Amino acid sequence: PAADADAEAAAGGADAKVAGAAAAAPVTSASADSLMSYVARLYQGLPPLTAAERFSHSHLDTLQAPLQPLQDNLESEVYEIFEQDPVKYAQYEEAVLAFLKDRLVAGREPPFTIMVLGAGRGPLVKASLNAARRAETTINVWAVEKNPNAVHALRHRKRREADWACVEIIASDMRDWKATRKADAVVSELLGSFSDNELSPECLDGAQHLLADDGVSIPQSYVSSLAPISAPALWADVRGRPGGSSGGGMAGGDSGQLETAYVVCIHRAFYPSSGPKDCFTFRHPKRPLEESNDRVAEIAFEAETDVTVHGFAGYFDCTLYGNVRISIRPDTFSTGMFSWFPMFFPLQVPVFLRKGQVLRSHWWRRHDARKVWYEWALSEPAATPIQNPGGRSWAIGL
Repeated sequence: PAADADAEAAAGGADAKVAGAAAAAPVTSASADSLMSYVARLYQGLPPLTAAERFSHSHLDTLQAPLQPLQDNLESEVYEIFEQDPVKYAQYEEAVLAFLKDRLVAGREPPFTIMVLGAGRGPLVKASLNAARRAETTINVWAVEKNPNAVHALRHRKRREADWACVEIIASDMRDWKATRKADAVVSELLGSFSDNELSPECLDGAQHLLADDGVSIPQSYVSSLAPISAPALWADVRGRPGGSSGGGMAGGDSGQLETAYVVCIHRAFYPSSGPKDCFTFRHPKRPLEESNDRVAEIAFEAETDVTVHGFAGYFDCTLYGNVRISIRPDTFSTGMFSWFPMFFPLQVPVFLRKGQVLRSHWWRRHDARKVWYEWALSEPAATPIQNPGGRSWAIGL
C-alpha cells in the first residue's frame, strides 16, 4: 500500500509538472490571432450606443458648475444640446396632449390658451403644437422668453414654419409680463438637476398671475432626492479646484470648493445605502401664493457596509401632468434622457461609517432679496459645521 501511494504521488507530481509546463507554454501566433478574432466578434456584437450613452461618455466624472438661466442668458450651443434629448420633449408633448384631452372631455371649448414660459428656441412650443394636432383641437400659444438671442430664433421659426401661425412671441421676463388674457396652461422647463436649483419655484410663482383660476401648470410638481456616495476621486477633484471662500476649509485649503454643488455624470462611485430619499417638494400652481419656498429637511441613511462617505448625489423626479413624468432618480429614471446629470454635494471632511451606522443629514433651502442657496450638515455619526452658511461660497442669483 505504501508503494502504491508513492507511485500515485509520483504520478500526480508528473501530471502537475505537465500541466505547469502547458500553462507556461508560450502563446503561439495562431492562438493569439484566434483570441483577437474572438474578442473582435464580441465587440462587433455589442448593441450600438444610445444617444444618451454617446453624450454621457465624454462627461463621466466631469465637474460642471450648475447653470443659472434666470441670472444669465444661455448660449445657443446650450440650447442645441438640450434640444437633442430624445425623451424630454416627447414626454412634454404627452403631458400637453393629456391636458387637452381632459379639457375636451370636460366640454371646454377651444381654442385653448397655452403659455410657454422660458420658451428658449421653441422646442416646447413645437411639442404643444404637435399635441394639439394629435388631440384634433386648436390652441393659441404665447411664447415668453427674456433671452434676446433666443427671441430672435423664435421669430425666425414663426416666419418659416406654417404651423406657428397661432404663436405669439413675447420678449419679456415671465415675472414682469402682463397678459391680455389668462392661460389655460403654462408650460415650462425650468428644472435643474436638484429640481429647484435653477429657481423654477421663484419663476413660476412670479408668473402665476398669468394663469386662470382653474389653469394647470406643466410641470405640476417635482421632488428632489439625495443618496450618500463614496467617491474618493470625485471628492479629490472637487478639493483641488480653486475655492471661492475665505472661511477656511476643515480638509485643508479654501473651503469654497467643498461648499459648492456640482453637476456631474457620476461614474466611479459606490452607493452604501439603499435608494435615494426625498428632500424638497414643490407643487404648482402654489396656493396660497404667499407660502415660502424656503425648505428644511432631515434625512437619515443606514450604511449597508463599512464605507467612507464623501458626499451626496442629488436627483429629481417630476410629474408633468397626470401620470406623465420625467426623472433622473435611479429607481424611476426616464430611460434615454440626458438633459440632466445628478448633482454632487461634497462633505468638507469624508465620514467613515461601520455597517449599520446611521448617517443623519440636514438640508436647508434659504433665500434673501438677491439670491437662493443651500446649506447642509451632519448630526450623526458626529455633528459637523454647516456648509455654505448664508450662501457664502455658492448661491443662485435671483
